[in-house]
Amino acid sequence: MFPGFGTLVNTVLVLLGSYIGLKGARYINPRLREGIVHAIGLFTLLLGVKLILENKPETLKVFILLLIGGALGYLIDIEGKIESFSKGGKDFTEAFVASSVLFTVGPMTLLGCILEGAKGDSSLILSKATMDGFSSIILASSLGRGVMFSAFFVLVFQGSITLLAYTFGEFLDKQAMSNSLFIGGGLMVVIALKLWGLLGEVKSVNLTLPMVLALFV
Repeated sequence: MFPGFGTLVNTVLVLLGSYIGLKGARYINPRLREGIVHAIGLFTLLLGVKLILENKPETLKVFILLLIGGALGYLIDIEGKIESFSKGGKDFTEAFVASSVLFTVGPMTLLGCILEGAKGDSSLILSKATMDGFSSIILASSLGRGVMFSAFFVLVFQGSITLLAYTFGEFLDKQAMSNSLFIGGGLMVVIALKLWGLLGEVKSVNLTLPMVLALFV
């Protein structure tokens, strides 16, 4: 297997699962769909809190990263550009962001990409890919086609980490991972609240930049 094989499989499974979910959405009762979205929100909240509690960040560095990364994200207006590019509106963007974060934030993603890139071991990232494939069916049936487009975020994000690990070895130290996962946990809490119809003015996609920057500084 070549470096990035696991991420490629992950991308294909998310696309396939999303397609199945979108085609099957018409057969799901609207009230059932609402219940699924709220349940996904609760799971996202619980997972976010778990990541926050499990990781001990460098508080000052995380604060600075959030200030700089958040300011840059809003200055660039990543979320607005996604909405303009997709022509899918706010619902599309929220589905894209929620699923992208769910698929890429977590120790399985980081460790799986590093293991595949640095040691050629794809087992962990392939296990994650299988779980993401099944999850995308439920997410797409509830949140819409934005979930399908999150496959491209998975490809770019995980592919970049795998490529860096392949090139430079195990370049991520534990503290950098903790900082990133801590920020990611907070972002998941924000996304959970948005799934419940709260914090509508917060553009969560603009706040993903600090999570990525934390991996490398």
